Amino acid sequence: MDLLNFYKACREQFTFVLYNNNSHSGKSVERMEEKEMSELLLKNVCKMYDRKQYAVRDFSLKIEDGEFVIFVGPSGCGKSTTLRMIAGLEDITSGELWIDKQLCNYVETKDRDLSMVFQNYALYPQMTVYDNMAFALQIRKVPKKEIDKKVHEAASILGIEHLLKQRPGALSGGQKQRVAIGSAIMREPKAFLMDEPLSNLDAKLRAQMRVELSELHKRLGATMIYVTHDQTEAMTLGTRIVVMKDGYIQQADTPREVYDNPANRFVAGFIGSPSMNFFEGKIRPTDKGADFEFTNGLRLEIPENKAFALANEYRNKNVILGVRPEHFFAEVVRKDPKADYTKRTLSGKIVAREMLGAESMFYLEETFAGEFAVRLPVETKGRVGEEMALFVDMDRVHFFDADTEKSIFYRGGQQ
Repeated sequence: MDLLNFYKACREQFTFVLYNNNSHSGKSVERMEEKEMSELLLKNVCKMYDRKQYAVRDFSLKIEDGEFVIFVGPSGCGKSTTLRMIAGLEDITSGELWIDKQLCNYVETKDRDLSMVFQNYALYPQMTVYDNMAFALQIRKVPKKEIDKKVHEAASILGIEHLLKQRPGALSGGQKQRVAIGSAIMREPKAFLMDEPLSNLDAKLRAQMRVELSELHKRLGATMIYVTHDQTEAMTLGTRIVVMKDGYIQQADTPREVYDNPANRFVAGFIGSPSMNFFEGKIRPTDKGADFEFTNGLRLEIPENKAFALANEYRNKNVILGVRPEHFFAEVVRKDPKADYTKRTLSGKIVAREMLGAESMFYLEETFAGEFAVRLPVETKGRVGEEMALFVDMDRVHFFDADTEKSIFYRGGQQ
């Protein structure tokens, strides 16, 4: 980290640590059961720059006490700006922020009783790990015995007791992040705010830290708000995911629901790796219900539970079919004895294959449907240049309105 970025990080950390006079000295780090309720409510929050450019628009969300909420989306979607407005590091242009039933739009950052974990750790290089963690309590003149107890409790939770005499320069990225989290834990705040805290770590350490953060949340029972662009972190860590795009909330729900029941094409394509495949076509009514027809005339039979609704509302209209790579099979999976499985297959030429341990990713091209990706068992046969016929699990596909790109069968969800 260069000197300027370190200065900025430390300056923001001072806002949370140095000037916060709420000691919470009577509570244990091990459990936060006696803390006050930490419910957050955002009502129609907007952030505008230069009186013309919106970074966040009409953001409304209720975060219950003890939730682990993830703000996820591409760069520039407004997720970090929203977190910084909650923290008090950015002013709110319009709308309301309530923390524990107190309107906090104009409450100083130091008085919000929140703790933030930064992407670049914001540790003081001249101090030992112990002193970095103890710093917030030392500033508040907490008795030395109590500080020592809390530091060792937090270090034990994070598995860094053996590092307490070390300085940050001697630590790995994962160890530094644990120390940064430990410093946040020491304050025992109403909520933890985390701005892409794992982005500087390698893949193995990120996976390890995801597990540790999840366990830490369960152990502390604390409210956590976490910003990331990594959908794997969002799916594995969050009790609820808030998917954002262009400053707007696209969907706010549990990870399972966001995956199984995406509100629109953007959410469907953003959540899931590799991304969902999308195909353009029309709904054609049949004696049995309806088919999805590709631009070349190839048809896929739509299951009865969706066919009649589509035939009524989208008869001969353009729609978008969404199929996740994991919902293709090399062999027919017979779920419905009445179904014509010859009309549930899609063929293409293999243009690439990637080995992923127990699975393989096949990338295929169909003349009119275009390129699409499928995830199959590693033993599946198929070489680049060969044709492959695949069964489509039509019970798991999604349909989107071609004009609005909203999911036709979206059931609604939390907010």
